[in-house]
Amino acid sequence: PRARDSKMPRAASFASALDELMGKERDVPVDKRVNRVMKFTDDEIDKYWLCGLSPYLLFKNTRSDMGQWDKIQDDKCKETWDALTQEEKDSHGYEYDLMRKLEGMVSDLDKTINRNKEKLVQDNQYGKIQLSKETLVQVDALSAQIKELQARSQEAGENGDVDASMAMVKECEALTAKREALENPQFPGKEKVMDVCEICCNFMSNTDSDIRKSEHLAGKQHVGWEAIRTRLAELKAMNDGAGPP
Repeated sequence: PRARDSKMPRAASFASALDELMGKERDVPVDKRVNRVMKFTDDEIDKYWLCGLSPYLLFKNTRSDMGQWDKIQDDKCKETWDALTQEEKDSHGYEYDLMRKLEGMVSDLDKTINRNKEKLVQDNQYGKIQLSKETLVQVDALSAQIKELQARSQEAGENGDVDASMAMVKECEALTAKREALENPQFPGKEKVMDVCEICCNFMSNTDSDIRKSEHLAGKQHVGWEAIRTRLAELKAMNDGAGPP
């Protein structure tokens, strides 16, 4: 018994030394350890984030949401990464991977932007507001009334009935204003030009209010895609325009 007792402190001391050397979680599977010191090369670390931008974090709960992303953003790893020389960073290839990822995303979005612009042209909506079928019926009816009044006004004028002619001219003006209000309810009398944002693919118009424009520029979609395009340009400019190796 005494011999066993004398060995126990030695075993505890040896375990303590192992804890200090390898960590208390040395026997826990790596992917389940809680207190281990992470390295930026670990699979769990978000390499895109290390390189300045993780696209998966930009669009949460938006139509550009890229789905679940379980990689870790560790500040200590980021500090270690930032302290590396450019040559050391190049040896890992993380910046190259980020550039290729962003290139694919921007290419896909630009294709969507071009398709949406083409659709606006094909639907005859590039420069017009989209109207419901009910509103189009009302607009067509008003156009017919205006055309008829214009003809009657001209006829009355030719027959010397100036008062009747002028009365019908005023009625035409009132109907025209009503038609314009239907065609462009927010800014009657001003043509509404539809377009697609070159940065984020959102639809815009020249009649958007200042608040609407501010919301667009400050929205997750626009801010996120602007950040992506900026970071991609920075990466492509590396090494005299050759990009990261």
